Amino acid sequence: MKGREIVTSFNLIDEKWILVIGNDGDTKEISLKELFSNAENYKDLAGEMKTQDFAVLRILLAILQTVFSRFDANGNPYVYIELDEKYRQLEDIDEDDIKDYKKELKKTWKTLWQAGHFPNIVNEYLEKWYDRFFLFDDKYPFMQVTEDIIRANTKNKKGTIINIKNINRTISESNNKISLFSAKDATTKNLTSQAEITRWILTFHGYTGTGDKTIFGTKKYEVSSSKGWLFDIGGIYFTGNNLFETLMLNLSLIHPNGYIESKQTPSWEHSSEEILNNLLSLLPINNLSELYTRYSRAIYIDPESDLDKEFSFEVVKVPEIDHQNQDLELMTTWKKNETGPNKGTFTPKKHKRDVGLWRYFGLLALNPNTSDIWKVGLMNHLENIKSIIGDYNFTINSISMEDDGNATSWVPVNEIYDYLDINDFVATDLAESGWIIRIEDTINETKEIVDVTYRRFLKEIKLIRNQHSDNFVEQNVENLYFLLNDPFKNWLSSITLEDSKDQKIEEWRKVLEKIVRTEADRILLNANQRDFTGVTIDDKTHNIITAYNSFKFFLNKQLRKEA
Repeated sequence: MKGREIVTSFNLIDEKWILVIGNDGDTKEISLKELFSNAENYKDLAGEMKTQDFAVLRILLAILQTVFSRFDANGNPYVYIELDEKYRQLEDIDEDDIKDYKKELKKTWKTLWQAGHFPNIVNEYLEKWYDRFFLFDDKYPFMQVTEDIIRANTKNKKGTIINIKNINRTISESNNKISLFSAKDATTKNLTSQAEITRWILTFHGYTGTGDKTIFGTKKYEVSSSKGWLFDIGGIYFTGNNLFETLMLNLSLIHPNGYIESKQTPSWEHSSEEILNNLLSLLPINNLSELYTRYSRAIYIDPESDLDKEFSFEVVKVPEIDHQNQDLELMTTWKKNETGPNKGTFTPKKHKRDVGLWRYFGLLALNPNTSDIWKVGLMNHLENIKSIIGDYNFTINSISMEDDGNATSWVPVNEIYDYLDINDFVATDLAESGWIIRIEDTINETKEIVDVTYRRFLKEIKLIRNQHSDNFVEQNVENLYFLLNDPFKNWLSSITLEDSKDQKIEEWRKVLEKIVRTEADRILLNANQRDFTGVTIDDKTHNIITAYNSFKFFLNKQLRKEA
């Protein structure tokens, strides 16, 4: 840049910024180089929030997706690919080579898994792109654009000013509304470090909101401005016994929905001008590395920022990713839209607060995709690798960010996280009488007992008490689901290959019956005089005793017991 020397500092390859838990149980900050050299020695990512871990995980996957789409597990380039001096793939895979290329990719994944660690080719690739991984840089700032892009393409030659407290989701404070229960006091909310900036910038790209106003040019974009792709999805990812296994379980070298011929194009392999053109052109995304490193904002950070003072940066809105039938995305649940502008298409389905992941089991595991249901793409990936990983226990995680309900800003306010521990054999047992079908039937039976039988009992109490609000019913239904959440997850994680399906399902029914009866008994024991006196409607008496007896009758019937 004219007028001053180029400023570069804090390179993510060498500097420590990724928070992890070591196998010794201690939390530490490490660099990209350390992570890919020793991933098997770290238990998991350990950032300030699970949403942050998810955002960082996808950046790590973009690196691996790029490297192992071009090199095998021994660090040798595939014969089907021509690379330049920076290991950049020059052309898409020729159609005639795709079948053999897929075989090589499967072999690479298998060899990596069996080795239990990443080869040096990952860090060798990163060294080729060393100049693209500086947090502060005049020319190629990581996951940002240069100053000239902002000055030349915005109406007032500047972006919207954002403070670090606005994107630190442990604070999430606007300039107009103070966060009372934040992780930092008022004097330090806008003070930060290079490592923190890196983690929160990546999180901000995923979970943004739309409260800022600046756009490129003077006309509204043809589509809505992005509020962060991760903000709009019901995130799903796997974790294994260590960080190496976690990365491998989420690394789909052979995309189950195709896209095999497209070369990987992570953001750091492009200039600011190329990134801006790609964002504004609305061209479809055709590879995972691009999806995982997609900008939600054009961010400009002054490379001469003084971190002894309050930190801020500039942002400009960019168009959102097309949400309709975006089956490139592997890490989300889906919904079929029956109405509205997305009618007839599938779009990502966000997780709901207080709705356990096990209640979505059918959306995770049922197969195959139909005209009405899409399963999570990672589950198809799991089916492709199950013969390699063998009898293996892993965790399915769900992650979403709740918004403030304000359509003019969509401020991220609360993360929604849950998990299921499960055996890979159970998760992929798709036989006609296999575990997936039986578990889904068991979940449906559980839902019917809660949503029909128990809810009917609660509605009778509401009628007896002449309550007009549904709060009593809904609160007790959700409380019952809460009480069932951990027991069901424990039951699911306890299933082994040797278990009898009938005996195991009967084991859950006993747990279910005990919890449901206990809740109904609690309401009966706390009944008041009006509950016992009841009301008469059409010559029929309704009181808590008749309601309770009816509840027991239908519960016994559903659990195939004598009344």
